[in-house]
Amino acid sequence: MIKWLLMTSLTGSVASVLFILLRTKLASKYGGRWYYYASLMALALFIFPLHFNVSIHQPPFSFYEKQVQPDSTSAVIERTATIGTSMPDQTADVSMTPESQGSSILSVDQWILGIWMVGCLAMLYRYFFAYFRFKKQAIQSSPIDRIGDLKVVVSDYVHSPMLIGFIKPTIVMPNANINEEDYQLALQHEWIHYKQRDVWIKLMAVLVNCLHWFNPVSYLALANISEACEYAVDEQITKGLKTAEKKRYSEMILHFASNSPVLNSNLALPKKQLYRRFSLIMKRNTGSGKKVLGIFLVVLITTVSVFSSSVVFAEKSKPLTEYSGGIKTYYDAFETLEENVQLMLGKKSIHITEDLYIDADGRKIDYFNRTEPYYQIVQHWQEKESAANMLNKTMSIKGQTVTIAFSERAKDYIDDKVIQQMIVNQITFNLDYQDPKYKYNHQAFINELMKRGVYVIEEVITPKQFTYRLSQNTSGAIVGHKMYTSHDKKIKITDIFDGKAKLPKTNENGEINQGVQLGAAFVMKSGETLAINIKELTDKMPTINLAIIDETTGQIVDSIFNASSTWSRHIYTPGKKEVNHSFKVVASGEEQDHAVLEIYTYKTGKEEVTITN
Repeated sequence: MIKWLLMTSLTGSVASVLFILLRTKLASKYGGRWYYYASLMALALFIFPLHFNVSIHQPPFSFYEKQVQPDSTSAVIERTATIGTSMPDQTADVSMTPESQGSSILSVDQWILGIWMVGCLAMLYRYFFAYFRFKKQAIQSSPIDRIGDLKVVVSDYVHSPMLIGFIKPTIVMPNANINEEDYQLALQHEWIHYKQRDVWIKLMAVLVNCLHWFNPVSYLALANISEACEYAVDEQITKGLKTAEKKRYSEMILHFASNSPVLNSNLALPKKQLYRRFSLIMKRNTGSGKKVLGIFLVVLITTVSVFSSSVVFAEKSKPLTEYSGGIKTYYDAFETLEENVQLMLGKKSIHITEDLYIDADGRKIDYFNRTEPYYQIVQHWQEKESAANMLNKTMSIKGQTVTIAFSERAKDYIDDKVIQQMIVNQITFNLDYQDPKYKYNHQAFINELMKRGVYVIEEVITPKQFTYRLSQNTSGAIVGHKMYTSHDKKIKITDIFDGKAKLPKTNENGEINQGVQLGAAFVMKSGETLAINIKELTDKMPTINLAIIDETTGQIVDSIFNASSTWSRHIYTPGKKEVNHSFKVVASGEEQDHAVLEIYTYKTGKEEVTITN
């Protein structure tokens, strides 16, 4: 909520200030109606959170400061070098996030929201109390005339004609001597306000001002909308009039000049605004040939405003740690450095292959980096001689040269920027890594790997190609899991649960069937699969435990321990003996906190039951 307020406030402010500064030139060149609609667009930016995805670090290459924080372009393929400095203390336990820190931040947010709400309510009261009190006084007399659906009344409480009311508006005329020509011009002016729905536009402007009461520009935007709508009405009335007739219309406006409440549409305005109006009435140029240029200008100002806000509120990348985006190369602390090198290069056994998911910044998706998957990568190290026939390239990272080889299945990704960034992230992280428990030289280990081996990209898998890891239990049921993506949306048969749930902490005995039940019990028929999608977890509770319980037999048919963002979609297809049984899903967490999950059944397909070795 706070971020939405600040982002929209900044975006709307940039657009509004630009339009206000260029008000006279824009309205004169493109017309009052164009300027009115352009100002409405700027006002809308105070509400709608438009933004570009802006990253404050610069992929595809980065260097790392003390906590391996991406900062600037420093690694260049095959040509230049230098990345980074040193590495922080590593996270030894994935549950180390302090609960007190989270509650402190939440408390500050609550205070800020409370202050904002008090200010918002005070502004609403100020505007609407004054408005309805004024309306009650102004329209208490009997109608003297009617134009279309609008009644016309006379009041001692107004000094210029105005339109009052939202559902059934009324034109209020001052109790003064008005000649017939001025009277008809005034009625026509207010009638156009009514047809343009200006009272509703001004109501929206007032609500924006109340929401953004802390922002001085919102007050200027409110005043600008009031002025711009007058430009539009003046243009409509004076279109086709001769100079003398325009002058007469201007004299009528000047006659009624005075101040009045903001929610009313009236003819009276301060002196500077009147001067701008008169200038536009007499000099207006609304050639249709300039419309395309005017539209382009609106789009340009909107783009600049949205981009400015996006840059200011771009989220900083979290420091790389072992459990937050960092890819640590395996090392057995109970073996020597040479034995670990030989193990990684495949001399002692088969290659140690790592299968991982990365995001668009080349960071590993894990407990504390819960972002959208961009690729699934299969990679390993091997001896240079054995990779001589592979397509390869070199990169210079922190003054070290690393050779990257691509298998036949991955050769199309040799110039992929995300994969290049992943390699920079991984090598730099490992060169700076220090194990918090075992005191061995990880940097020397990585240097030996780069000297004697090649970093092999075996396979690159896109989200659309992600597949389940399936297994079959003794009852014939098939269970599986994979990374959840937007490609996994299915037509629901039974919608069981979709939303945020407060999960209890798993009890000390690890009995996951003692958690909270998510949704109601459900019956699974033949040809149906149960899907559990983990959509959002927290740093306090990065993993949860799930149990699928057959209520008919009372047995736990599937236990899912330490489910996280890495394996965020779980499926269960019942065996023949379990069809038409009643089931329920129970969940708990490593700590008590909230999680967002979606649970439903859908029609079973081939990928849910085809088990491959």
